[in-house]
This record gives sequence, C-alpha cells and structure tokens, in this order.
Amino acid sequence: MVKYKSTKHKPAEVVSIFIVDDDISYLYPLVFYLQKNTHYKIHCFTSGEECIENIKLKPNLVILDYNLNPQPPHSMNGPDVLRRLRNISPKTKVVMLSSRDTQQAVVDTMKLGAYSYILKDTEAIMAIKNIINTLCNGED
Repeated sequence: MVKYKSTKHKPAEVVSIFIVDDDISYLYPLVFYLQKNTHYKIHCFTSGEECIENIKLKPNLVILDYNLNPQPPHSMNGPDVLRRLRNISPKTKVVMLSSRDTQQAVVDTMKLGAYSYILKDTEAIMAIKNIINTLCNGED
C-alpha cells in the first residue's frame, strides 16, 4: 500500500478504501463493483468497531453506513463511528451512505464532518465512483 501526504493521487497509485456496512446484500455488490479497479485496495467491515480497530491501515476513504445496527457486541452506529474517526484520523475522508432520505440526517452528518452523504439508491455506486475520482484528482 502506498502512503500519501495529501488526498492527491496519481492514477497508478493504490487508493485504500474502507467500506463499513452491516447489510451484506448491499456490501458485496458494492465491493464487487469497486474491486474491478485494480488501483483500489478494498477493506470490508460489518461493524464500526472493526473499522476503528483497523484505522491504522490509513485508508484514503471510508464509505460508512449511517444505519449500522449497534447490537451486542457492537455498540456504534454510523454517526458514532464518524465522530470517532474525526477524533483519531481527522484527515480521512468519510462518505456516509444511507437509505435515510431526510434533510436532518444529511445536515447532522455533514456537521459531524462527513465529506459527503450518498443515498443508497440505483445511482449510489456511480456517486461513490465519482467521489473516488475527485479525491484521486486532488479536487477535494
């Protein structure tokens, strides 16, 4: 894995992406699509705790489900994970992914420091790909 000092990446460099979602039926197709690009190093987690434990891998981007189900032994939902990430890795870009189409969820997420908020719909994968391309081109 290549380490970066900024979010500008050359197309030939590997971009490390964490995907955190407890909905396997959404997680696997997203991973399958993104893994087609050999310049993406994808790490999948089904809980916020797993994401936090692995943040030492220094991802360039975290795609985080808003609606993580905080059932034992897991205690963090998406906004909780975002708060922790802002404290321990403030430069890491976080994209919140959600099926919640409410203005309040978007506002709250952005106030917590998310880079973007994407609705889980038929256009979500293209929106994620566009964000990754924007970050790789240093247009953040």
